[in-house]
Amino acid sequence: MTISGIYVRISQDRGGAGLGVARQEEDCRALCERKGWAVAEVYVDNDTSAYSGAPRPAWQRLIADSEAGAVDAVVCWHVDRLTRTPRELEDVIDLADRLGLQLGTVAGDIDLATPTGRMVARMLGAAARHESEHKAERQRREHQQRAEAGKFSGGGHRPFGYTRIYDTTDPDRPRRFVRDEINDDEAAIVREAAARALTGETLSSICRELKARDVKTSAGNHFMPHTLRLVLCSARISGRREHKPRDSYQGTRPILGQIVAEAVWPAIITPEDSDALRATLTRPERRKHSGPTGRKYMLSGILRCGKCGHQMSNRPRSGTPRYVCPNLPGGKSCGGTATNGAKTDELIRDMVLEALASPNLAERLQQRGAPNDGLAERIRTAEDRADELAADWAAGEITRSEWRTAKDVLDKQLERDRETLARSTQTRALNGFLGVTPGQIRLRWDGLGTGQRTAVVAAVVERIIVHPANPRKRWDPDRFEIVWRA
Repeated sequence: MTISGIYVRISQDRGGAGLGVARQEEDCRALCERKGWAVAEVYVDNDTSAYSGAPRPAWQRLIADSEAGAVDAVVCWHVDRLTRTPRELEDVIDLADRLGLQLGTVAGDIDLATPTGRMVARMLGAAARHESEHKAERQRREHQQRAEAGKFSGGGHRPFGYTRIYDTTDPDRPRRFVRDEINDDEAAIVREAAARALTGETLSSICRELKARDVKTSAGNHFMPHTLRLVLCSARISGRREHKPRDSYQGTRPILGQIVAEAVWPAIITPEDSDALRATLTRPERRKHSGPTGRKYMLSGILRCGKCGHQMSNRPRSGTPRYVCPNLPGGKSCGGTATNGAKTDELIRDMVLEALASPNLAERLQQRGAPNDGLAERIRTAEDRADELAADWAAGEITRSEWRTAKDVLDKQLERDRETLARSTQTRALNGFLGVTPGQIRLRWDGLGTGQRTAVVAAVVERIIVHPANPRKRWDPDRFEIVWRA
């Protein structure tokens, strides 16, 4: 008796009920009964696209079972349920050649043992591929039109900071999406995280504090640096619609898309703050301390070894916090400088708070952080022009030399503007510290977390050089040289 395996698949199961695959299975079982084939197993890939290239575990298991001789025939509703890529169809044809595997479809039998049967299978596979490509093109165009109209794109988790409103007045029809409204509690979290990120605080530090407060994403998970970056870099939270063309994904979604319209939903933060976040959070240097652990000591990344100039990092010993120049194999660090972490933090804290109480320093810092109107917009325009240049070179409209010359000019402009923007946003960490009494400065400092204190120090200090210690002193405060920003 022929032993068959039934394969059923549906690309999208929006309701999650599995009704599509259930109907396919029912028809396939009826076909097996007519043919007198025994059904060994039903292989189900629900809500899985064959065109997208996403993994299909049941399909891979069916191929393995065919190779092992567990099934003699494959039964499906139509050839396009097996695959929508000619390459995978050829794998099935190869199996039929080597193992005598039979193929039965509800839409009509296909004999893979004959040239005519293989030709029919290939024609059906090519037609399915053609339809998939046209469907994808229609969907891309529809998404672009919705973006240009500022409308909701559909699908995915609820965006953090918003509540989705549905029309449920008709009990005979499924609920229909109406609009997004601001979720006040989550919007407050977005504004807080945006303000802290703009001061220069690391995303890791913000995520640690949000986790301690048990703040979770709309998917029910704690925030990680990469998920928080996606939220803060999204134009959505500024009430604007951005579009990310699928053919530019190159396997992964880009963080930033092209802003194409004002959105139909309300804004949580201003477009100016959104542009600043998009520019600063995508700078390569911002990723340095944004891993799963990130910066935990106040002066990590600010202290410099007085011997070799390398950044000092946190390295406790016997439970005592320390900053050390790391001794990395093959690195440029010397590993010859270390200092007590707690005492160093206290010393630098007192020096920074004393400096912040100085009217002259406060005035210079305020001038340094004066807003530059249109700067973030200029950065975004330059980035768009760089993308257009690359597209022109790829299309052969300009030479590589012309592309390189124009790109160098844009890169220099972007470097200057990003540095200016970083200075202006960095000074936001000093809100509440300038122009107040020393007692008020200390109270505000005591209310900050470690990451926020790091942002305050970094707004005032460019770097702190740790010179070799005096061996005659148990604690040597004179070894620290502060290079102030103003």
